[in-house]
Amino acid sequence: MSKFIVRIMILPACALFVFSACAVRTPSAGGKASAPVITEYTPNISTQEYEKRYQAVYGKFTEQMAAEGNPADFVVDDGKDLFSKVQGSAGKSCASCHGANGEKLKGVAAMYPKYDPAIKGIDTVALQINRCRKDHMGAPELKYESDPQLALELYVKSLSNGVPIHVSIDGPAKPFYEAGKEYYYKRFGQFNFSCALCHVKYAGHMIRANLLSNNRHHTDHFPTYRLDWSGVGSLQKRFRGCNKNVRQEPLPFQSETYRNLELYLTYQGNGVPIQVPGFRM
Repeated sequence: MSKFIVRIMILPACALFVFSACAVRTPSAGGKASAPVITEYTPNISTQEYEKRYQAVYGKFTEQMAAEGNPADFVVDDGKDLFSKVQGSAGKSCASCHGANGEKLKGVAAMYPKYDPAIKGIDTVALQINRCRKDHMGAPELKYESDPQLALELYVKSLSNGVPIHVSIDGPAKPFYEAGKEYYYKRFGQFNFSCALCHVKYAGHMIRANLLSNNRHHTDHFPTYRLDWSGVGSLQKRFRGCNKNVRQEPLPFQSETYRNLELYLTYQGNGVPIQVPGFRM
């Protein structure tokens, strides 16, 4: 093969890599950056029709397994123990501020993600827990996706079970919501897929042995137990898995882009009750 042909083959591949690796820019809360023009897909399927197809494909398999006992219930128990454990230089536990059984946190997780002026960006439950540990307990931050971190996040979110999601995208949160939406519709990776391509345009269709979900219920049950993981994982772990599936380099946990994406997706689920831990294929 001639050097000329090799160069022709390599250059487009390099261009694709550079394009797909570019981060979605996020304007500051007071910024004037113009929003990109996004061509939205018409939803391929209603939530009701998706539920029918889910039952046709999977039956009541996951419901039956969860009824027999969700393994993540033990993780919730671990999180409750950690919630009451005194750690850090301040001699406090989470319960010191939020009540022995976390009663002061009832319904709080339903408002997250949310804009926080202290960080001039979007705060998530996982990020806020680590901020509280560092700033109020004098305790080290927990490594994201570690067993203790997932357990504590799962317990805190479980305190809002049954409460409808009601995140706000008003005011300073709006540009971050739009950045999350931009990422959701952006094509990237060697397969040139976008989140919306699977979960809006082709939701309800099969991809290999899996049914493509719509985006209405993507956030209400995370952290969740997933059979594919043989364990508990966060929503952002799912983001990273999808990135890898389309041959895109995944981003770090709690990166600004993933937090913006989490805000966008959670807003799509406004009105849906929180139900953690979930149980998924």
